[in-house]
Amino acid sequence: MSVAEIYRRNFLSLLLTVVSVAFIIMLRRFLVPLVLAAIFAALVNPMYKWLERAFRGRRALASITTILIVFLLVVVPLTFFAGVLVSEAVQVSNSAVPWIQKQLHSPDEFMQKLHALPFAERLVPYQSQILQRLAEAVRTIGSFMVDRLSDATRGTIVFFFNVAILLYAMFFFLMDGRSYLDGITRSLPLSPRESARIVDQFVSVTRAALTSTVVIGVIQGTLGGIALGIMGVPGAVFWGTLMAVLSMIPGLGTAIVWVPVCIYLFATGRPGVSIGLAVYFALVVGSVDNLLRPRLVGKGTQMPDLLVLLSTLGGLMMFGAVGFILGPVLAALFVTTWNIFNAFVQESRESA
Repeated sequence: MSVAEIYRRNFLSLLLTVVSVAFIIMLRRFLVPLVLAAIFAALVNPMYKWLERAFRGRRALASITTILIVFLLVVVPLTFFAGVLVSEAVQVSNSAVPWIQKQLHSPDEFMQKLHALPFAERLVPYQSQILQRLAEAVRTIGSFMVDRLSDATRGTIVFFFNVAILLYAMFFFLMDGRSYLDGITRSLPLSPRESARIVDQFVSVTRAALTSTVVIGVIQGTLGGIALGIMGVPGAVFWGTLMAVLSMIPGLGTAIVWVPVCIYLFATGRPGVSIGLAVYFALVVGSVDNLLRPRLVGKGTQMPDLLVLLSTLGGLMMFGAVGFILGPVLAALFVTTWNIFNAFVQESRESA
C-alpha cells in the first residue's frame, strides 16, 4: 500500500469518525425513540410482511396500517392504563401513609393485629424494628410518589413528542429497515456469513427475551390484579402493575407483592380471603412462568434468568422506564457478540 493510499484511508477514517460522532451528538435526544422504533419494527416485521403481501407489494400502505394497528392496540391502551395507574398510585399512597401513621401512634393496636398471625411469637421481639421500618416506609412512599408524579407532569409533552418520533421512524424502518441493515453490515470488517449470523441471532435472542419478559409479566400482572380487585383490595391496578414488573425475578417475582398482601388480609380479620388468594397466586399465577416460558422462548435463544433480571434492572436504572426494553436488548447484543466470537475462535482452532 502506497503512502498516498495510507494517507487517504486515514483521512477518510478520521473524517468518518468526526462526522459520525457529531451526528450522534446532534441526535442524542432522539436516540432512545429511534432505538425503540428499530426494536418495535423488528418485532412487528412479520405482521408488516403479511400486510405487504395482502396489499400486493404496497409497502407504504402496509407500513401505515401496521403503525395504526400498533397505535390502536398498544399506544392508546398504554396511555389510558398509565392514567389509571397514576390515579391508583395516588390512592395507595394516600391510604398507606395514614394507615402506617396510625399504627405508629397506636403500637398496642398494631401488636394486637400482629398477634393474629400464626407466626406472631417470632415477630414480638422485633416490635421496635417493625415500627421503625414503618416510619421509614412513610417517608419513602411520600417522597417517591411526589417525585414520580412531578416527573410525569413535566414529561407529558416530551413523552408524546417521543412517541410521535418513534411512530414516524417506524414507518421508514418497516419499509427500508432491511436496506439500512444491509448497508451497515457491508461496512463491517466481517464476512457476509458472520454478519448474517450476528443479525439473525441478535434478532432471535432479542425477540425471545422481550417476548418472555413482557408477555409473562403482563399475564401474571393481569391475573394478579384481577384477583385483588375481585377480593376488594384497594389499588388493584397498581399492585398488578408492580407484580408485572417484579415477575422478571425468577422464583420470587409476584410473591414479593402477594405474600405481604395476604399477611395483611390475615392480620386484619380476613383469613379466608387471605388463604384463598395465597392458593390462587401459588397455583395459578405462579404456574404461568413454567407453562409459557418454554413455549415462548426456544432453547437456543433463551438467556439465563439472572442475566434477564440484571439487564432489566440495569436498564431501568440507566434509561428509566424504557430500560425495561433496552436492558434486555443490550444483554441480547452482549450474548450474541460473545457467541459469535466464541464460534470464530472455535473455527480458527479447528482450521489451525
